[in-house]
Amino acid sequence: MKPRWMLVREDMTWDEVKFEINGEECSVFLPKKRKEMDCIIEKSNEVSKVYRVRDDMTDEIYDIVDFSEMDKMFEENGIIFRNRRGLHNEVRRYIDFSIS
Repeated sequence: MKPRWMLVREDMTWDEVKFEINGEECSVFLPKKRKEMDCIIEKSNEVSKVYRVRDDMTDEIYDIVDFSEMDKMFEENGIIFRNRRGLHNEVRRYIDFSIS
């Protein structure tokens, strides 16, 4: 399964990104905004493919998540969303549990 990396912000908005890891640092490219960021990995979970990163320039914290892996986990566990708020709550719960 091909990874589908998404950058998730604190306000639960997300963008598709191209994500490359270089040791403790990573490169994040947002194709729609044509913006590249160099980030430092704060926390990570290799199994669930969740990374909490800090932007070098702005010190903002973002979560990078493989949505393919997350979708697979939701399907296997029968998690169904009633609305957008339910989806956002489950995504945040998945991220927080993965990197805690």
